[in-house]
Amino acid sequence: MWSRCLNVRDLGNLPTTYGVPTGARSVYRADTLDNLDDLGRTDFAAVDAGLILDLRSDFELTQPHPFEEAASYQRIPWIDLAADVRRDPASEVVLADMYRGSLDRNTAQIAKACRAIADAPADRPVVVHCRAGKDRTGMLIALLLELAGVPRDAIAADYAESEVRLGLQEAADFSRTRPETILRSLKHLDHTYGGARGYLAHCGLTQAEIHRLAARLVPVGVQAVVFDFDGLLMDTESTSVQSWRAEWAYHGLELDLENFWPGHGGDTSEIRYGRLAAAVGAGFDRDASHARRMAHRARLHADMDFRPGIRDWLGAARELGLQVAIASSSPSPWVRGHLERVGAIDLFDQIVTGDEVSTHKPDPAIYELALRRLGVRGAEAIAVEDTAHGVAAAQLAGMFAVAIPNPYVRPAAVAAADLVLGSADQLLLSELLLSAASKGSTSVTE
Repeated sequence: MWSRCLNVRDLGNLPTTYGVPTGARSVYRADTLDNLDDLGRTDFAAVDAGLILDLRSDFELTQPHPFEEAASYQRIPWIDLAADVRRDPASEVVLADMYRGSLDRNTAQIAKACRAIADAPADRPVVVHCRAGKDRTGMLIALLLELAGVPRDAIAADYAESEVRLGLQEAADFSRTRPETILRSLKHLDHTYGGARGYLAHCGLTQAEIHRLAARLVPVGVQAVVFDFDGLLMDTESTSVQSWRAEWAYHGLELDLENFWPGHGGDTSEIRYGRLAAAVGAGFDRDASHARRMAHRARLHADMDFRPGIRDWLGAARELGLQVAIASSSPSPWVRGHLERVGAIDLFDQIVTGDEVSTHKPDPAIYELALRRLGVRGAEAIAVEDTAHGVAAAQLAGMFAVAIPNPYVRPAAVAAADLVLGSADQLLLSELLLSAASKGSTSVTE
């Protein structure tokens, strides 16, 4: 690729769990650029790297770096000399042990290197290199690929390619790059830190910085997240059922849920009162029944907050610079009243409600209005819903639709969604944004 550099490759077009390949010309890995000849330097310059990250230590520098005058060049030694005095070579029986110790000791330097990548211009490639481009570069690249959802067999294959390119197949074990070495290193991160994300958080990176690292290889075009309200942000569907069930029980009757849920958004209270009146017969007092049910429902709502994981998503959205909105078929006083009760109304940039449009979901009108107010296209937004008609409305508006079914919706009923979750705390918002790079239907309800 670049004349006289042996261990160079573009990390694009690798598979990911997010359903799209890693982006080409986003990240390159290499051995030392000192080896470049004139042709190699010309070809490298054409890459127009936004960051040239040199992981070598002072003692390795035998000549000026060929691009040290470039604004994009940064040398951030992988080895933390202050921490390296704690190294116990006797405990490093195999190369994976050395990697484990290196990852544990050099967190401060690794954090600096990762921040440099996270802060590099998003529209220009990053080039990471050390001396041979196999150990320090190999560990850092494995972290990036893990964040991007590249399967571990593909990470191991990329790592193992170094010894082929460098002609080390017959070398001593500490010079080789066998797949099991990097796989054991990643398992160490799993067991000690909860994975690559947990490790980088331990190093001091913010969730926004970790997201930018992942998004370098899996570009994210999402600018806004739009939430349904009833049953999604708050489980008001359960309190609705409980209040109606209590009212039927007041009359000595049992509520039948078979025809309780409409196939659209909007208020169906009068239909439900009509059914109750028919069941009770003469003497049914609709006003008294309504007052009694509202009082019971208000008691149920007194301590109700967002469903699990929702507040974390809202906080992450702010940290990642996303706009956040609500698109609910319910009227404004209902939605805003609940948000004010839990002190959350300021968490949303836009609140669009059913009394502002003439149709209800699955018609996309309410989502189209929300998108106009946010100033984004459907393809730049994620919708989070709990029902099939909500999912249909979002998809008709061109949005990536995530379904988190409420307790009265079977996951199979929302299978048309692009992603189905059991709850918001199953997935970090950053991972959801990466998932939106693909329109394939996925379920992680287990």
